[in-house]
Amino acid sequence: MRAARLVRFGAPPAFEIHDLPDLVPGPGKVVVDLMAAALNRRDPWVWTWPDYCALPVTLGSDGAGTVSAVGAGVTGVAPGDEVVIYPSLEWGEREDVPTPEFDILGAPTDGTFAEKILLPAANVFPKPARLTWEEAAALNLAGLTAWRAAVTCAQVAPGMRLLVTGAGSGVSTFLVQIAAAHGARVFVTSSTQEKIARAVALGAEAGWSYRDPDWPDAVRAAAGDGLDAAIDSYGAGGWPQILRALRRGGVLVSFGDTGGAETTFEVAEVYWSWRSVVGTTMGSPREFRDLLDHVAETTWRPVVDSVFPLEEIAAAAARLESPERFGKVVLRIA
Repeated sequence: MRAARLVRFGAPPAFEIHDLPDLVPGPGKVVVDLMAAALNRRDPWVWTWPDYCALPVTLGSDGAGTVSAVGAGVTGVAPGDEVVIYPSLEWGEREDVPTPEFDILGAPTDGTFAEKILLPAANVFPKPARLTWEEAAALNLAGLTAWRAAVTCAQVAPGMRLLVTGAGSGVSTFLVQIAAAHGARVFVTSSTQEKIARAVALGAEAGWSYRDPDWPDAVRAAAGDGLDAAIDSYGAGGWPQILRALRRGGVLVSFGDTGGAETTFEVAEVYWSWRSVVGTTMGSPREFRDLLDHVAETTWRPVVDSVFPLEEIAAAAARLESPERFGKVVLRIA
């Protein structure tokens, strides 16, 4: 089988297409022939972290394909089943937090940038029939992250006033659509008016440039005395503005720090206004199942920015880092 293997850390990274032995499932495992895979912000996080894991390694947390073989003791999954991949490893039984052994597929465990992948049977779920292979592959990590952030952490509901920062990322496109489908009033910030307009087309009510220092006042006025919740992946210096945009008792949900690992804000903005800050990463198997049930019943579709063949993974990686990107970058494998 062919796999796009990371062979050198860096920016840009170095990939090579390698021929690897065919995979044989052991007890409780399945082999999936992948039709498509997708990139996430986790991938550059890995490829720019020197010595994160042994090389070469196959990155990729997202994928969709057809089960080709099952190991002993596997039930509920059979060859020929069309599936999507649940990318959380070792989540465990609790819903609030995963086990200490929690990890994410795609380094150090070989991931989805390959023709085949070996997985525990518990990590494959039926593919939503109405989605294309590319859309289904785009759904997994980003969709799950968005679902937990919006539904579990922010408790999105009809009429809720919700802010999604950084409109244009893969997760943000899911956040806007999931929240709008639940009846929330969604507002966004972004770097360009074009991205804001595209977020509005997905279901947002309005948006503002995060470069405008007065955007918190504008969103408070539009929402009517502040937001019930905000979901952010930027971190860095953005939290003081977000907290200012929240109503008393509002919640800030954080799932990343792409803009920087540290921030400074007045503690009174939290305790004196009865606000809370909630951290989240990925989600449980139950939440992934709930997301798939929702996708089967709703009308929105994952936003795919661009599609590249597996052999052009370097171009796909460059597109992921492009400021013009809107939505998910996908690899077509078969």
